[in-house]
Amino acid sequence: MRDAAKTPEPMGEQADAASGSAPSFVIQEHHATRLHHDFRLERDGVLVSWALPKGLPTDPGVNHLAVQTEDHPLAYGSFEGTIPKGEYGAGTVTIWDSGTYDLEKWREGQEVIVTIHGHQHGSHRLALIRTGGDDDKPQWLIHLMKDQTPHPEHDGSEPYRKPPSTSPGRGLRRGKTVVGTRTRSAGTVHPMLATAAEPSELRDRDGWRFEMKWDGFRAVARVAGDEVTFTSRNGLDLTPTFPELAVLAEAVRGDVVLDGEIVAPDEGGVPRFGRIQQRAGLTNPRDVERARKAVGVEYYVFDVLEEGGRSLTSLPYTERRARLERLVRENDLIRVPPEAGDDLEAALATSRELGLEGVMAKRADSPYREGRRSRDWLKFRHTRAQEVVVAGWRPGNGVRADTIGSLLLAIPDADGALRYAGRVGTGFSDRDLTAARKRLDAIVTDAAEIEGVPRADARDAHWVRPELVGEVEYSEATGDGRLRHPVWRGWRFDKSPTEVRWERTMESGTVG
Repeated sequence: MRDAAKTPEPMGEQADAASGSAPSFVIQEHHATRLHHDFRLERDGVLVSWALPKGLPTDPGVNHLAVQTEDHPLAYGSFEGTIPKGEYGAGTVTIWDSGTYDLEKWREGQEVIVTIHGHQHGSHRLALIRTGGDDDKPQWLIHLMKDQTPHPEHDGSEPYRKPPSTSPGRGLRRGKTVVGTRTRSAGTVHPMLATAAEPSELRDRDGWRFEMKWDGFRAVARVAGDEVTFTSRNGLDLTPTFPELAVLAEAVRGDVVLDGEIVAPDEGGVPRFGRIQQRAGLTNPRDVERARKAVGVEYYVFDVLEEGGRSLTSLPYTERRARLERLVRENDLIRVPPEAGDDLEAALATSRELGLEGVMAKRADSPYREGRRSRDWLKFRHTRAQEVVVAGWRPGNGVRADTIGSLLLAIPDADGALRYAGRVGTGFSDRDLTAARKRLDAIVTDAAEIEGVPRADARDAHWVRPELVGEVEYSEATGDGRLRHPVWRGWRFDKSPTEVRWERTMESGTVG
């Protein structure tokens, strides 16, 4: 459907089949007229392909549409680049994940069940089931299987091979995949996530423990001998950005995997999100060293996931916490902040007095649910805050006439579609605006890739690919999902757009 003379894509060139016994898969992120993902499975010398308008499902209870497309050559599995304007599907293609898969069932044109083992996003058991459409464009659904272990008496056409272990810490010594100037660690441990709540929701106060909520970058740390690695929530390697935190190796005994927050305290010792922004996203050693002299960071540890190669995630929170306090010896940059007791009101009052972001509540008997958002962990903020995807900007007036007047924001809805959530024009310094303009100029696009933008805001908008995440504070949200009186807090380079969601459920025309 495209002219081979005009596009850099492989057009029938052959590539070697995947080495070993397991066939390959690739998921490519395609920024065309609308962002979608292409899911491709190696089969009989080609890549059998489906377009996923809303990406892979993350909830077993919510299926996503999958539209089968033409088979692609194996060489297409390594393609990243830009399909030029005028060609079908014009836009940028990047690899979201790749690896191998185990086949459980393949009923040609009807049903496929596989377990994929991705270098970036781990292992997932998926089912593809045809639901309709014609022979030219058959429609399927893709389903995340709740049971991640296939029954050995499956009726697939090929023998079942048990997937490798994905317990926390396994594979942390694997290689890394280069993503621009950053790296994304293979075998990443994705941290457990909390659910936003109000104090009134915690009716039964027994069985909960409270901690202060720290305003920084979430990071999982691995110590293996003298080697220390820090990984963000979305798998970015933070180690080059915060090299001074290598002193973590001196603070622990043996090999461990820890969960915590990288923070930048002010002169009074209070972590400030605005301060850590000056260190965010830096990887060039000269830039890192310059920023390090201006802003120091510390690592606040609050959980232990693995010790000596043994996973501890099934242990209750109280036991993991006790092990953590025995395991980590504090130094100038490594801290194990004390718990805040078992009285939520007292913890909230202390948090306000110290000028902190809020309080975390953790169920005392809860395991560590890797990569999952759970109500076993609740977060209580003093102010409403919301992660947002930056989709464009509008020029300013007066002193801002030559720069950014406001950023245009979006938040994914329940189906994963990006919807307009308002604009933010306050909370920026001149330096912030200059840096933001430089970042946004690198990802310009011709048209909005979000829905629901009012004509008045779209009239003079400059659109960008929705790749960058930020955070705002706001007073309330309207029933149609618009943020009122947002104030910019900063960039969240530790998070990806696919992770953004409303912090609170929309009820009675407000959020939170």
